Amino acid sequence: MGIAGLDQILEKGLERIDAADDEQKDILLAELKARNYVPGSVEKEYMTALWAEFRKVRAERIEKLESSFQGIPREEIAWFPKVNQNKCSGCTSCVEFCIHGVFHSSEGKSHVVRPHNCVVGNTTCRSFCPEKAITFPTHAELKEMLRSLREKHGLRT
Repeated sequence: MGIAGLDQILEKGLERIDAADDEQKDILLAELKARNYVPGSVEKEYMTALWAEFRKVRAERIEKLESSFQGIPREEIAWFPKVNQNKCSGCTSCVEFCIHGVFHSSEGKSHVVRPHNCVVGNTTCRSFCPEKAITFPTHAELKEMLRSLREKHGLRT
């Protein structure tokens, strides 16, 4: 079964991504009927197929939103810790503290292995390092970086 305007129908539903499922189904059904002739005898089948596709697209969109910061792809934000290997004693305080898996310890030293898992703007792990081996960009650098990236992505500042 074909659905004309499928992408537009899905986008309409995604405009209310946080709405309850029943509300989203109503939006999808209204958009489906506005673009397609849907006999009552097959409406349920159309909606079953449309809902399955919508849920897949919604999950992808939510994942994309969660992997961004204020609409900016997280990979573009150079905010993450650096470990000075000359200062690191290998105590693993950072590894134990960080619930996001940013750090890993090997060969008696801590290393940043998942930099983009770091929470933008958070420097708390630095205070847990007894050797003061963890550094971050300054908050002024972060502010300028975000301003520039918002401009690049056409986001309001």
